[in-house]
Amino acid sequence: MSAVLKLVQQAQFAEQVEVSLDSSSASGHSLQSALAYLSLWQPSVLRLVIDRFSAKGGTVLDMHCSAGSTGVDALSLGRHFIGCSNDPALVKLARARVNPADLAEVVLRLQFINLKRPVDVRSFQAPWPLYFDVDTYCELMNLKLALRGSNDRVDDFMSFVVSGILHGHTAAHLTGYTSPQAALTPEAQAALNRKRSEVPSYRAVSPRVIKKAASILRDGIPSPLLDRALERSVIFAEPNNLEGVKTASVDLALLCPEQPGGIGHGLRSWLRSWWLGLSLPAEREMPSSVEAWQDGMSEQLLEAARVVRRGGRAVVRVAGGRLGTKPVNYREQVSAVLQSCMPTYWQVEGTIVERYAKGAGSGRDTAAELIVLRRK
Repeated sequence: MSAVLKLVQQAQFAEQVEVSLDSSSASGHSLQSALAYLSLWQPSVLRLVIDRFSAKGGTVLDMHCSAGSTGVDALSLGRHFIGCSNDPALVKLARARVNPADLAEVVLRLQFINLKRPVDVRSFQAPWPLYFDVDTYCELMNLKLALRGSNDRVDDFMSFVVSGILHGHTAAHLTGYTSPQAALTPEAQAALNRKRSEVPSYRAVSPRVIKKAASILRDGIPSPLLDRALERSVIFAEPNNLEGVKTASVDLALLCPEQPGGIGHGLRSWLRSWWLGLSLPAEREMPSSVEAWQDGMSEQLLEAARVVRRGGRAVVRVAGGRLGTKPVNYREQVSAVLQSCMPTYWQVEGTIVERYAKGAGSGRDTAAELIVLRRK
């Protein structure tokens, strides 16, 4: 292992960057606040990485793009963007986020949708009464029907907006009290309703959609996102098999691999998948050993080596985690993988250590480490 660590110790630079989870600037552009889930890339750190390791007009690839928040920053900084996800719902949400509509378009589109059209309430059966009031459900079904199958940019963005308020724990959401991150199972929701001695109340859909859209767009739409000369695409793909990405076409690849025992990626919500008309992917089997995780990481780095041009970069973000009851230093594991493939493909340029700012309330000092690689 000492030889593995030496790879990192001999890096050309070793820096620290402070992140503050309490800072208003930490959340980045208001488009980043659309969905209630934890983005693993801190916006301030992400902007630093994109600005430093790619040039305007270059292409940034996020191999684990979740719901596309990295695309907003990449495009805002004048880069082309490619995002990849193996979850169809996240692909749809990411595409809408990087192709936003403005508030006037949302309001106008809502005026042409009759949310009060009669709905056959026989469809209002279990589990829907656990989550929605019947009138809210009818309005939501009318909106879903109006947007179904549309490839219109405004309709896609409206679906994205609704995804952000579909379920949660405030009056701004469309359900009764529940989790905003991942929809509870019917059994868990029934238990929560009993505990709180409440049933879902009526939540008018249209004003909540408008209010959420206004919140998402409070910073306006960055002009680069309106520039169609800046290409953006989000593809359904596994990070180790990016068939839709051309060889040597990427300037900067971002890798934030799944870590057993670490913070999960993106959001998994069966309610959001239902709303988007998509099936929830089956639960992915996480690696059961360090060796299995290294194998997956090796495949991803090899695929990154294929798509990144010579002289381009890849930045791998890792944090602490566990496999079963055993703590795992994933930076060391990435270094072990690099030792096997680095002589041919990658040169370690350095590391950037994220540290939580004082008072961030994390209870920890180190947030994550970023390993910066240069393509040979």
